[in-house]
Amino acid sequence: MYQAPDCGRHLPDLLTCLDGTPVTSEKVWFEKRRPEILDMLKREEYGRLPDMSDVSIDIRIADSRQGKEIMEGRAIRRTIEITAVRNGIHFSFPAVVFIPAEQEKPVPVLLTICNRGIKDGDPARHFLSPFWPAETMVSRGYAAAVILTQDIAPDYDEGFSMGFHKLFPELKENRPDDAWGALSAWSWGASRMMDYFEQEPLINEKRAVVAGHSRGGKTALWTLAQDQRFAMALSSCAGNSGDALARQSKGERIKDIVTRFPYWFCRNYQKYAENEDAMPFDQHMLIALAAPRLVYTTSKTFDSWADPAGQFESLVQATPVYRLLGKTGMPLIKQPKPERPVHDGEIGYHFKTGNHDLDEYDWNCVMDYADKHLV
Repeated sequence: MYQAPDCGRHLPDLLTCLDGTPVTSEKVWFEKRRPEILDMLKREEYGRLPDMSDVSIDIRIADSRQGKEIMEGRAIRRTIEITAVRNGIHFSFPAVVFIPAEQEKPVPVLLTICNRGIKDGDPARHFLSPFWPAETMVSRGYAAAVILTQDIAPDYDEGFSMGFHKLFPELKENRPDDAWGALSAWSWGASRMMDYFEQEPLINEKRAVVAGHSRGGKTALWTLAQDQRFAMALSSCAGNSGDALARQSKGERIKDIVTRFPYWFCRNYQKYAENEDAMPFDQHMLIALAAPRLVYTTSKTFDSWADPAGQFESLVQATPVYRLLGKTGMPLIKQPKPERPVHDGEIGYHFKTGNHDLDEYDWNCVMDYADKHLV
């Protein structure tokens, strides 16, 4: 059986169950090891969503336009409204998707979880940002969808009383230590967009990519892990608690992230501040939960806070699960030089000269990779 090279970080073994059972088959992975890793990450890091059985969801197309004013006639713009209702409490958030106007069959879709303001996800296209180059996506045959994290749950510590959180007022003051954080709320919103893709005849929901940068990249990976309807995730510069190993990090540590952003995670995660070696998991396990589906991550040369070496090592350490399932995973064991994308396995990657950002170079590399693998 393939084993990743020893990285010296004393990582928990991906292919040994909590009771010591070795994972030697696809059956053991999917029926035993994968569920216990997913449950561990819910309990110890990202938090569990509350019981959603009494939440009703309504998805409607609030507006649909096509014409010369929409990308010079090259796209259909749909504005989506997603409403959740629980015990008389209503919560809604908007989304927008640009769909290529001329198509012979349903198209793949890139869903961006945007953790920035309207300038980086503008549905009116008054602001054209390389962070979300919707025109480029459409020209390459992809539908371009975007949701703003701030529309789903606040990106600040407000006591879990606004946005998605307000549906559960009984948990505002009495939150279990494994209760969800903002990352899980944002991920829930991304999955509601998949519900829409499944009912949109112009979109091929089997070729849906969930994407994000930094905290949005963490959310994209967590969404791919939980929602197996997505075929691929793009994680741009996600770093700590995303695509970078926590043990022996050369950048951000768990203490740093839970001090600044405690509301992203469940309370249980705080016990690993300055105590990473006690974790029964690490972020290579999050990557492995995607297998055998596609994962693409990026890192930047000047983004030392995200620990590029730890990001790449996480991909290498996740690869044994892909090999177990008859896939390649990450074909390299040594981090490539900048501007040399790795597109040969189910785990794609590139290292780019630059700072902590997501730009048009990144997107074109991702679409090159998706053109090759997302079939």
